[in-house]
Amino acid sequence: MSKKQLLSCLKKRDYLNAQVFGRDECVNYGKLFQDAGYLSDAIDFFAKAEEWNELKSLLPRVIEEGDVFLFEKIYKSLKETPEPRLWEEIGQNALKQGKLLFAYKAFLKANLSSKVAEIEKALKEKGLFVLPQTFLPGTGQQPENKKRLKKRKK
Repeated sequence: MSKKQLLSCLKKRDYLNAQVFGRDECVNYGKLFQDAGYLSDAIDFFAKAEEWNELKSLLPRVIEEGDVFLFEKIYKSLKETPEPRLWEEIGQNALKQGKLLFAYKAFLKANLSSKVAEIEKALKEKGLFVLPQTFLPGTGQQPENKKRLKKRKK
């Protein structure tokens, strides 16, 4: 593997889906993508190689950047659940950086209803539609009024 040589999207896909792979090479690709600033790709390679320490080492940066998407991706790969205090921290960082939807989701996960209401208000002021907090996909919340759809008979 030559230095500074990133894989094309198709080669990356093929490599990540391969049944047999070189663990060290996979870690090296992860570091290469990390150094190039492609954290999502780095996470994919570290997870494929089951390099948990490398994944965990990305958490401070992701939290600081308020990137809820990558935060969840790392924890999903680790098969762990983040603590509510981490949700609050990443939510605060996202809010400071104007990442309102990331902040919204983080505060929902941290069960901080006052912060959720604050974000909802800010989003509405910007003219953005906000679903009721109990219906936002990916929050683990369930709609208040569950309606079961009847299966159609063929």
